[in-house]
Amino acid sequence: MEQPSEARGLTRSGLIKAGAAAALAVGASGTGAALAGRSSAERVGAGIKSPKGGPAYLRRSSYVPLVGTTFRFHVPGAHALRLKLVEARALRGPGESFSLLFRGRRGVDLKGGTYRIDHLALGSFELFVNPVGRGVKGLDLEAVVNRIAT
Repeated sequence: MEQPSEARGLTRSGLIKAGAAAALAVGASGTGAALAGRSSAERVGAGIKSPKGGPAYLRRSSYVPLVGTTFRFHVPGAHALRLKLVEARALRGPGESFSLLFRGRRGVDLKGGTYRIDHLALGSFELFVNPVGRGVKGLDLEAVVNRIAT
């Protein structure tokens, strides 16, 4: 014996409504943008403004002329360590993204974390750094800055 369509749980109008909702959800997401042929850079950066101004220590342009100079890292319970900025590299992404590579002498041992940093040109500020390598020249630490204006 056949049951009425309401008892089966799925009706033609319910199926059409569910399909319309799914199409709307796909169109509003990144999947819809991909299906429309927009690149990932266009999808990721859509509606995101480039940051303007802000503190000097959060702008790559502040570090480029300082490559080769020494920064002081304050370690709680120890003397400040001197590390040299060896690279200020731009990264791809929306807004302003860049990487700073600092190098300490061979004996320097610093764990990843947030440190107060001093430099004559930039003053005192805090950055999160992480060890990324130890070579013959010393310990390399990297800070990555991603600034996205809203």
